[in-house]
Amino acid sequence: MSPQQHNSVREGMAKSRRMDPSALAGIEAEFEACHQISHARRIAEVAPFIMLYLAGAWLADTADGRWWVLAMGILVMGVAMNTLGILIHDGLHGLLARDVWANRFWSFLCGLPLLVSASAYRKTHTDHHFEFGRKADFGTYRQHLGRPVLVWFAYLLQLMLGSVLYILLIPVLGMLGASWRTRALIVFELTLIAAWVLWLVQTFPAQVWLTYWIAPSLVMMALTNVRGLASHALGDIEDIYLSSRTIRSNALVRFLFLHENYHLEHHLFPQVPSYHLERAHRLVWGRLPRALYAPSYHDFLLGFFRRLRGLSLAPLGVLRPCGQPDEVKMNATLS
Repeated sequence: MSPQQHNSVREGMAKSRRMDPSALAGIEAEFEACHQISHARRIAEVAPFIMLYLAGAWLADTADGRWWVLAMGILVMGVAMNTLGILIHDGLHGLLARDVWANRFWSFLCGLPLLVSASAYRKTHTDHHFEFGRKADFGTYRQHLGRPVLVWFAYLLQLMLGSVLYILLIPVLGMLGASWRTRALIVFELTLIAAWVLWLVQTFPAQVWLTYWIAPSLVMMALTNVRGLASHALGDIEDIYLSSRTIRSNALVRFLFLHENYHLEHHLFPQVPSYHLERAHRLVWGRLPRALYAPSYHDFLLGFFRRLRGLSLAPLGVLRPCGQPDEVKMNATLS
């Protein structure tokens, strides 16, 4: 199969896992606006988290032996750093900037503190979207592991160590089937990341980079693990509407997660930037024939651990938004 034929097949597979355009009848223009990249909106989205990180750093700097102030500062910095993983995710879809090279540059910078090559992540994430639930997709597990006990082991491993495994495995998986150009970019980016880490640890005392980078990164990793697990765990990889989960949550969590809680909407419309996802959700939610839904991440985890007792892989939180009253749509209980 030629590269052109291969890409055509992949595009066909990807389209089969997106929402039918006919379902947007009557709101086409309004929804098209959700695809617009706005640098002003991106700056407004990111600026509060830069300030949040600086506030956390100030708390840590002024702790003066008060462990709880130090812990609060680290927590605040970790919550701010959590946005890096979401921003690099938008970069993988070309949504950080209109210019291709500017988008690559900002994606690289977001990945730098995470020790993640943006090019490697882009390759694996493209496979995740274009071949969802198939061999090349390593974002879901059932097609690789089969047996429920193994899938559950992978879920629990993701919840505990998912971010660490991503850092270790993304460069390896990114190399698989990649072009020589992509492989060269991965090696180049990893070299720059290694040089940055070496400069950091040689320039600053261990207490500095442990306090302002490593410790907040642990908070960031815990949040990323929960968010990543909730996105696809206990879904149906063969059903576009049950393959990813929408988590309503509260306004604060939606703000802190840059609306990444709308992960079903992201998979249905992967070219919608994070700052338009909530608007996209409002436009299409009532038109979905079925969906995976959780009122909050807490509710998802409760349902997740209830299923653990029986190792059930049945979809968790199935809801039928189309034609349902708003109070049913927005306050559904997990099935």
